[in-house]
Amino acid sequence: MAKQTILEAVQERIKTMQDAKAAELGRIRQLQQEAGAQLDAAQAAMKRATEEMNIDAYEDAKNQKRKAQTALDMYAGRYTQIRQQEYINEEESDKVIKSLLQYEDELADNFIADLAAHLESLEAIYKSYMDEVRATEDTLRRWTNDIHANYQAEVTSRILPDGTVTKRMDRPQPVHRIEYTGCREAKLLGEYLRNTQREQ
Repeated sequence: MAKQTILEAVQERIKTMQDAKAAELGRIRQLQQEAGAQLDAAQAAMKRATEEMNIDAYEDAKNQKRKAQTALDMYAGRYTQIRQQEYINEEESDKVIKSLLQYEDELADNFIADLAAHLESLEAIYKSYMDEVRATEDTLRRWTNDIHANYQAEVTSRILPDGTVTKRMDRPQPVHRIEYTGCREAKLLGEYLRNTQREQ
């Protein structure tokens, strides 16, 4: 069985604590319902005793009502205590937070080590892609300069006298308005590789 990480241990601890708290709150809610039923029964008994003018039954019912109300007040207080109480003290909490921050540092170190193992292949993929992009752009320039000019606008369009919308212009157009240096992903990778080389 794989060793439990600090992350898994803390997640398990959170669940255990929250489950225990939920169980305790549930138990109190059950006791509150029971005390509420006892209060209702005592009030009904007081009403009957009043109708019967039975002083002993009335005093018994009154004591039951007081006892049920006291229980409800106590349960409400305990419910609030449990809802508001912190699971552990601040010192213990700080230790857990510190252990999770250390775990994040370990994760970062492992990620950087794993990534470093792939940097060489990423550099090769990037170089191959950029070489092809540069060669393609160079060929586009040679074609449009030496073979046939490009009349298709990259983003602009115009309306002909017959209402037709076209991107074809009367004068030669650059294939790209802004020099094309590769896709966004390649730019991000190139920037990352350059930053990595600077840091080494």
